[in-house]
Formats: sequence, C-alpha cells, structure tokens
Amino acid sequence: MMHRFWLLLLILWLPAALAQTGAPGYPPLEQFDDMIERPLFNATRRPRANESDNDTLSESAAEMREKWRLSGVVWENNQQLALFSEREGDARERIRTGMYLDGNWQLEEITEDSVTLTDEGQRLRLELWEPREPSTRPLPAPEEPQNEEQAPERKTDNGGEPATEQGRNGESS
Repeated sequence: MMHRFWLLLLILWLPAALAQTGAPGYPPLEQFDDMIERPLFNATRRPRANESDNDTLSESAAEMREKWRLSGVVWENNQQLALFSEREGDARERIRTGMYLDGNWQLEEITEDSVTLTDEGQRLRLELWEPREPSTRPLPAPEEPQNEEQAPERKTDNGGEPATEQGRNGESS
C-alpha cells in the first residue's frame, strides 16, 4: 500500500518537475557504446566470438554477404527452410540444409536467427537481424520556449476579446 502512495506521488511530481526544467536534450551517441558492446539479448552479454567484419572475410564471402541477405527462417512440412533475398534485385530463394545458394555456397546449418554457409572450407554466417548503420540525419533542434513579448498576437472577436479556439471535443480554450 505504501508503495502505491510513493508511485502516485512520483507520477504527480514528475510532469511538474519536467515542465520547470524543460525537455532534456538528446544524449550523445557515444553514451550508448557500452550497450552496443554488451548486447542485451545475448546471454553472455558479449558480442558473438564468431562474428567477423567484412575486412576479415574472403572476397567470395564478402561478395556473398553483399549480394544476399537472410530474410527469414520458417518450418514447412517438418523441414526448416532459410529464406534469402537479393539486396539489390528481386530474386528470392527458399533452401534447406544441404542445398546450395548462388552456386558454390552450401547451407550447412539453420538456427532460429541465423544460417551458416560453407564454400571449400570457408564459413559465412548470415544473421536474420542485421545491425543498422547509424543514422546520418541531423537531430531536431530543441524548441525554444517563447516569452510573452515573442508570442504571436492572438486573433480577437468583434468585442476585442481574444478569440477562443474550439477543440475536437467541443471544449473552448
């Protein structure tokens, strides 16, 4: 019961406190580096050891990763299938373990969120959920509160009184 009282007090106090201080600005992206280095949904909270950058991939594996992406993993007639789609094209492939993708790459393993392909001793892992590149869009500038001198003039009715605006529910402001 006492916890509810404190929770209610916090709910009532928080909006007033934020209104006094203004909306906080966006934190710098560097503040989130630790989160990226310690993935939340990985049990060890460490990046996967077998993840490799495109720099360490063979030319053939890098080309494969650039051409195809894993777009789904499904069950069909008691068989697990991997769904692939071309990154720049309309081609789609549905293959099961043991079948080949793009000529030489054989599908070796399908998990719930990734596949492993092999080609003459090379191994390539494709993830269902690929990390996105950071956005290059600029963040919106915070709005400056207007004081009374900078506020636009309000429209008036016939009697010189400020006009009232009617909202969707019929209330006047």
